[in-house]
Amino acid sequence: MTSPSRRPSRRATRTGRAHRAFTAVLATLGATSIALGALIGSLGSAPAASAAADPAASGDIVFTLAPAAGGIVTSGSALALTVSAYNPTLADLGGGSVRVTTSATPLADRTATRAWLAGEVTDDSRTETTLAETTLPAVAGRATTTATMSVDSSPLAAWPAGVYPIRADYSSTAGPTTSRSVLVVPAASAGGGVAVVVPVTAPARTTGLLTADELTKLTATGGELRDTLDAVAGTNAALAVDPAIVAAIRVLGSSAPASATQWLADLMSLPNTRFALQFGDADLATQIAAGLGAPLEPLPLTPYLQTRDFPSATGTPTPTPTTGTTDAPGGTDPADAPNTDTDTSTDAATPAPSPSLPTTPTFPTLAELTDVGSSLGAVFWPASGSAGDATVAALAAASGLTLLDSRAVSDARAPSSASANGGRLLVYDADTSAALGAAASSAGAPARDAALAAASAYGQFASADAGEAPVLVAVDRASSFPSLRPALQAASALAGRAAVGIGALTGADPTAVTLNAVPDDAERTARLHALLSDEGDLESFSSILQDPLVLTSPERAAVLQLTGNGWRSATEDAAQKAVDDHRAQTRDTLGAVSITPPSDITLAATSAPLAFSVRNDLRWPVTVILYATRNDPRLIVQNTTTVEAGPAQNTRVQVPVQARVGSGDSTLDLQLRSITGVPIGDQVPVNVAVRAEWESVGLVVMLTIVALLLILGVVRTVRKLRRRGAPAQIPDDLEDADG
Repeated sequence: MTSPSRRPSRRATRTGRAHRAFTAVLATLGATSIALGALIGSLGSAPAASAAADPAASGDIVFTLAPAAGGIVTSGSALALTVSAYNPTLADLGGGSVRVTTSATPLADRTATRAWLAGEVTDDSRTETTLAETTLPAVAGRATTTATMSVDSSPLAAWPAGVYPIRADYSSTAGPTTSRSVLVVPAASAGGGVAVVVPVTAPARTTGLLTADELTKLTATGGELRDTLDAVAGTNAALAVDPAIVAAIRVLGSSAPASATQWLADLMSLPNTRFALQFGDADLATQIAAGLGAPLEPLPLTPYLQTRDFPSATGTPTPTPTTGTTDAPGGTDPADAPNTDTDTSTDAATPAPSPSLPTTPTFPTLAELTDVGSSLGAVFWPASGSAGDATVAALAAASGLTLLDSRAVSDARAPSSASANGGRLLVYDADTSAALGAAASSAGAPARDAALAAASAYGQFASADAGEAPVLVAVDRASSFPSLRPALQAASALAGRAAVGIGALTGADPTAVTLNAVPDDAERTARLHALLSDEGDLESFSSILQDPLVLTSPERAAVLQLTGNGWRSATEDAAQKAVDDHRAQTRDTLGAVSITPPSDITLAATSAPLAFSVRNDLRWPVTVILYATRNDPRLIVQNTTTVEAGPAQNTRVQVPVQARVGSGDSTLDLQLRSITGVPIGDQVPVNVAVRAEWESVGLVVMLTIVALLLILGVVRTVRKLRRRGAPAQIPDDLEDADG
């Protein structure tokens, strides 16, 4: 007999879990390094459409060279250079030597700098001057090792102002690996200031508003939204806030998590200039490419309201009277409640309002729920690399201010304050902004410092182009900003400039510029077309409800979220799956009300009501009209019957029918429609066998049976009397004859 296997001890289990957790952390850091390295290598490009590959899958060593202090060389202080190596494989990597070299010839311009950082320059012999050498120790599987070198910066500071190439060559048992970065010998400051824009957004999502649990996670200490707010405190950064975040907190009212309420209060109390992004940070360029004349707007959010106390503009809850609580929709899914049969449906009793409150409900408006305290009016910020002349021309009709990356401007030296195609523009430097975004989203110091060095280099070129005019940069959107504070500190001192508010740009006279045409993202446009088509179907379907907003408002909010710029950093497969899953939910909702297919019916009378069943899987009562259409003149049918179907149940409905002939087979076509005539569900055919003569035959049979029963009763009575011996009665005429 085989003995049972022994379970591992609790200590062994905890040790294994700790090892797996540590391994996962290292893998994440390595993946982040690769993703940031790829981003720095393509700083002038549009945001990546897919996530970086798993380093464990590629098996390549991730080697990073990172100058400290943003790569800025100053006289009289040592220059610190950090190199790191991440081993994505399970096998140990032997130690190796590192040699760091540079060149006294600066990179000519930002184009040459982009090419250098992207590894597009094949002639690496130009970095002939050795700066430092060191040895990296062995690297265990899925682990990272680092080394720091100190270089005397005095000789470098004597070089002419400019951006200089720097490279590190790493020779290990896995083969040679190279990493590139830049050093900046700063020029004399041209004066002027630098303004920074920071996005305040939530991770990409598929439903309209953040839940209470999600808000708790994001706004608590260590949460992404909390960290972002803490990082911008005390800076001049302008905040681009997703209004869906503040709306998610306000609709919860007094039931909102304490951390979320405090976060909202802190946001509204910040002195920073703020403006609202589109709801869900929806992709403006894709909406214009889809043929929309203007950006989509959310519908009233009253279906989300869950309480009578709502935070005011400062985040403090204030009482708002109402006669009842509105159900909070869970997307557009049908209700999960069990479906039960009933012959009638009644609305739930509405609780009586408090005598101290008015009976008329007063709810916050959409503007109140989504208010971020903007002082700039309408501002549009398409994702970097997504918008060009067509998008700006369409947005100009909304009389707003558009933030645009410099790559969309044809002019070699794009001014920060500009105008084009009838629209007012603020142009931010694309290269610097991409580098700042890479630095802010980095979780590790080497990748962050490498990105900051690139930001310093591009900031040097941007400052030279702007002269004494202010420079505008933006922290490009990312899923999270663990290193936002260092990125903002570097941005506020780019090229020796002083940090200023965005008002220094909005008040400046604009310079007319020419914009480039930017190709549309066909995949994102196709997904939006599909979502808008489904939304139209759902809007028509919602006419069966007393309040169509319970379906249409969450749907519009979800469409905006699914179109959000946060999905640009996801893989195409993930973005497509999110849309496909949502469309499947919408189809379930559209099929939630229908006629239960009946079996064949035999009509054995000249007239009788036929019973059918209407299924309603929604969480709300619906009003539909049942249309019954005959296919031949054998039947006379009531064409329309109004049905009040209760929530999450089957409702029976009777349709009067008359037969014109004695017998025959016929068909009825049943169709549900809303009161506005929109078809609901599929048409259902019903076979009806008419046997009207059976009614007469049955009556004759019944009368005959009754008569027979009466006769049998008389006979039975007579027989009983005879058996009892009763004397027979002799007629009088027979007695006279015998006598």
